[in-house]
Amino acid sequence: MCEHFSGGDLKTAAKLVILEEYLDVYTTILDSNWDDDLWYVDTHAGTGKTHIDERGIDLDGSAIRSIEHYQDFFDRFYFYELDEDHFHTLHETLANRFGLSFDVGPVGVDDEDFLVARCDDPYIRIMQTDSNDGVSFLANHANNSAHWMTFIDPKGLTAKRSTLDTVLERGNVDIILNYQTTGVMRSAAAEHAHDAVRRTMGDDDWPEAGSNDDYIRIYKEKLEENEEIRPVLSKRLVSPDDERCRFDLVFACTNDGARSAMDDIMNQDELWEKASEEMGQSGLSGFM
Repeated sequence: MCEHFSGGDLKTAAKLVILEEYLDVYTTILDSNWDDDLWYVDTHAGTGKTHIDERGIDLDGSAIRSIEHYQDFFDRFYFYELDEDHFHTLHETLANRFGLSFDVGPVGVDDEDFLVARCDDPYIRIMQTDSNDGVSFLANHANNSAHWMTFIDPKGLTAKRSTLDTVLERGNVDIILNYQTTGVMRSAAAEHAHDAVRRTMGDDDWPEAGSNDDYIRIYKEKLEENEEIRPVLSKRLVSPDDERCRFDLVFACTNDGARSAMDDIMNQDELWEKASEEMGQSGLSGFM
């Protein structure tokens, strides 16, 4: 088992607070109002934990939290992790944490060559493949009546806008996406990185010397061309101890009630206090 992903900070904890509190809302609403399956889809599942170097702690990631608290609500869990070492660490971490048994082997699909870790109780599939390809395949070929809670949390500019469009076009989906705001801004200013920005933004219609605010605004405006998900919400997340790096948590769905609940979660006064508690800290509750 390799070491867990390293590099998180307070905004990582805030992101996880928002995700978990929205999962409370999502499962409450859908459990009473949706007759078909609920699927949890995590496109960049990592190793299961994030190591916080400065604190010497491991934060439970989205995969662990979704199974630990919501396995009674979701009929299926789909996790994607391209890095083979991280893939193995993820299924080993979940097996050890929850006493699960995974069958790990080739996907067994023609013209595809990647590993899958399979658990049937609960139903979990961990796929060691590029999630842009994997999630698009799932959206185009799997049961269309299932409702997806989709968490897109890439490392760097690896989440293609075309993948997001495919999931949105499928319908029956709520999406939380970690938009790499500072990464987009820095890459837009470097010609050699323009392909990465193009993949993230979906086209060439963005400035080479914009601000963080410019890029997230443009990204949301492009999403809102899909009238069914207007307005798209976002939450600016910057750690108080390192304001050089920013990301924005983006939320898209078609349900006004869910959107209102997420707006309350994102803009709650207690967000940074809760994030500090996740990190084993105190005294940052006034940071906004």
